Amino acid sequence: MVEPSDALIHLACALLVAAMLMTSLRALRVLALASGLAAVLYFALSGQGGAGLAWAALFVLANGAQLALLVHRSRLGDMSPEERALLRGILRVEEPAHQRRLIGLLDWRDAAAGGVLITQGERNPPLIYVASGAAGIEVDGRLVGVCGEGDFLGEMSAATGEGASATVTVTNPMRIARIDRAALAQFAAAAPEIGTAFQAALYRGLAAKVLRMNRAAAQG
Repeated sequence: MVEPSDALIHLACALLVAAMLMTSLRALRVLALASGLAAVLYFALSGQGGAGLAWAALFVLANGAQLALLVHRSRLGDMSPEERALLRGILRVEEPAHQRRLIGLLDWRDAAAGGVLITQGERNPPLIYVASGAAGIEVDGRLVGVCGEGDFLGEMSAATGEGASATVTVTNPMRIARIDRAALAQFAAAAPEIGTAFQAALYRGLAAKVLRMNRAAAQG
């Protein structure tokens, strides 16, 4: 027979696994918080306090603080300069509710020089927005162009559904946002204006990128 305290630790593990499957940052935080609370109850009821209980409590506090910050920013419509540049400057989305929904689809990361963001032939490559830094674009091992601030990566695959046409390698440290393609497609289906905004931005970015490559080829 499973003891109540044992059931709690199994619940904590299941919730943590479920959290890692979430595409929404808010859902991830909620499930992680619930997992931490279950772990705290397990250590408290089983009498196994000490370090385990302290770590579980710290996990709850950290996720609770991050969730509160996420909710606070969502309510105030607050955006970082990077988010503002993407949502208002490039996508030209002004509706606060849409802005908040899109912020939840962004996974911001720092990419070090030498890192490979996309590999040629990769199936379902990520859709990436470049906030700063630079990367080289290679086709069959030959450098054909560069990308930098304000560019999108993986836009061709997002538009055609085909594999990545080039390899993208970081040349200068980058600040990027990976965009959840599946969640974006669901959002665009519910709000067609969002799909239109992304399509227009991706085509503008692709046209600018091709123009740069052609100029570089002409000069070479």
